[in-house]
Parts: sequence; C-alpha cells; structure tokens
Amino acid sequence: MIRLFFIFFRISALALGGGYAMIPVMSKNLTSKKMITENEFMEILSIAQAMPGPIAFKTSWLIGKKIKGIIGAIIASLGVLIPPFFSIILVALILKRYSDNIYVSGFTKGAYASLIGMVAGILYDFVKTTKFNKYDIIIIILSISIIFFYPSYTIVTFFSTIIIFYFLEKRNDENV
Repeated sequence: MIRLFFIFFRISALALGGGYAMIPVMSKNLTSKKMITENEFMEILSIAQAMPGPIAFKTSWLIGKKIKGIIGAIIASLGVLIPPFFSIILVALILKRYSDNIYVSGFTKGAYASLIGMVAGILYDFVKTTKFNKYDIIIIILSISIIFFYPSYTIVTFFSTIIIFYFLEKRNDENV
C-alpha cells in the first residue's frame, strides 16, 4: 500500500502540466513495475475519461481500486491529491507573507481580475443557454445579495442554492 501511495505521490509531485501530462508517466511507472498491464491501463483510462472530474484523480482512483480494492483507491487518490494541496498552501503562505510587495500585489490583483473574467465568461455561456423562470431569477438574486452583503456565508449560500435548485428541478420533473 505504501508503495502504491508513493508511486502516485511522486508522479503528482513531479509531472508538470496537469492531469493529462501525468497519464503517460502513470502508464510507464505502473506497467514497468508489473502492477497492471498496458491493456488494463488503457481500459481504466477510457473509463476515467468518461467520468466527470479531474483525470488524474479518476485514473488514480480506478487504478488503486483495481490493484488493492477500495483502500487502494483511497491510498492512490491521496497520493495524487496531497502534492498539489500542499503546493497551493505553500503558494498561499508565500503570497500572504509578501503581499505588501508591489510585484506580488500586482500579480494577485491581475490573477483576481482574470479569474473574474473567466467566471463571467462561464456565467455568460450558462445564462445564454439556460431558460430561467421567475423563481430561478429570485433565487439567484437572493443568493448574490447574500454573498455580496455577507461574504462569510458564501459557501453556505452556494450549497444552499444548489440544494434549492435540485429540489425545484426534481419537483418540476415530477409535475411533467
């Protein structure tokens, strides 16, 4: 189990370029160590690509499950998740420590602005393709207002809104 964890930990920590950049490294490491065959890897990869979510996580979960069952899935997934988690924590600590620096401050403001632009683009595409009724609009306006006036409730508001929309959609499906 420890070996499985460290294989995925090392791949996640050293393979630059995101999830799809890790795939060939995973394949080479796991097949050369005879943990799975190339055919098994390709089968797992095709299943992982059909599932929603990050490819590195899905692939590590399925490979871990194949090799050592559900515990193997958890161990392999933790191996993939821990390096980026601590990398993000480290970057956040560095940014916080040097937030008074003009260059760091400029970088974070620029990153924030680009994030707003990306989210706005996604929202625009979503709004363009979705039909809203008056209840949807009221819920969205209330949610945005709560987040704007009470930012500390962002997460609660976000998940509450998702739950409300889920039950409204379910009710609408039953009425059709």
